[in-house]
Amino acid sequence: MIRVDLKGTVKEFESGISAAEVAKSIGAGLYKAACAAKVNGQVCDLRTSLQEDCTLEILTFSDKEGKEAFWHTAAHVM
Repeated sequence: MIRVDLKGTVKEFESGISAAEVAKSIGAGLYKAACAAKVNGQVCDLRTSLQEDCTLEILTFSDKEGKEAFWHTAAHVM
């Protein structure tokens, strides 16, 4: 089990869980709105596997870094 700090609330998950799965466990609305994640201060993909204790922030389009991740991904699609 790993401990994931979600803005002051610590939850335990199985090692290897993805940031997307953590978002889904919090709520369907957050899961649908998620654009990227920030693990220990580093912006990363929602598919990122969490292997050890960490801090996690789910980024949405409302966040500056979430917008940047969305635009970056959209640029690849186009």
